[in-house]
Amino acid sequence: MNYRNLLVLPLAVLLVGCSSPTHQDSKTSQTTTSAKATVSSTQKKTTATSSTSSRTQTATTRSSKTARERASAANKSVTQPTATTRLAALNQQLTKTLGKQVLVPQVDGLTSGSSKLNMRYSGDAANYTIHYSVGQQAQPFNAAAVVDETTYATVTKTTYATTNAAAKQVGYRDNKSTAGLPTVDLGHQITAHIDAGAGQRYIMWNEGRWSLTVHANMMHEDAGVALAKQAVATFEQVYLPAPQSVGAITFDAISSGSGPLDQVIQWQAGKVVYQVKAQEMATAIKMAASMQ
Repeated sequence: MNYRNLLVLPLAVLLVGCSSPTHQDSKTSQTTTSAKATVSSTQKKTTATSSTSSRTQTATTRSSKTARERASAANKSVTQPTATTRLAALNQQLTKTLGKQVLVPQVDGLTSGSSKLNMRYSGDAANYTIHYSVGQQAQPFNAAAVVDETTYATVTKTTYATTNAAAKQVGYRDNKSTAGLPTVDLGHQITAHIDAGAGQRYIMWNEGRWSLTVHANMMHEDAGVALAKQAVATFEQVYLPAPQSVGAITFDAISSGSGPLDQVIQWQAGKVVYQVKAQEMATAIKMAASMQ
């Protein structure tokens, strides 16, 4: 709080040897009254000026603040395309083409380049393959130029005549086939079995209706165990679609992150088998988990 100090200076009048005291007192009284009136008038003018200045400053500050708020709101309303909006726009185009029954990922699984995500497809509503790539620039949906881009993931839908026929196409493996094989602890109370031969190494386990396999070679056997442990830890946080009867996951520790789409997740839903393939395990998991 600001305090204003008022300094009052007394006016002293010393009258000595006055021959007409009454007249002089009246004059002095008038002088004092006039001085007080002058001081009062000056104070009022100062107060009025200060009040006007304060109101002007407040109005100016309020006006400036309002202008800043409007500018800030305008800046917030102008947003750049995000991964969600780019993928959503492409999915909308795909839905218009193939119909609302299309089941597609709601996340692109990328860590960068989402604004330049491109998509193309082949097939029809019952059987299709969608290709995902990142180009030099964002291309229109299903543009011919996208064919030349490197695909980092695909999503495939295949429809079979019966539910049993669909289930047989999923590479599911039950845990009976691994009985008696050496084991390895993957954490989170998951024990896997190891099958090795001809320079190859397979780490296998089951979770619910899913069978999981991680492939490595004997020269990179530690990489296989590391990838298997990473997968188990990820599935503690991310939930995949529930297969109607069976689902199968195959990850490759050798080619993870490189060109081949060797990270595969597939599951049965009635007469349909959905499959997600990607260069990286994390990408495949994120995309498949969003298809619910």
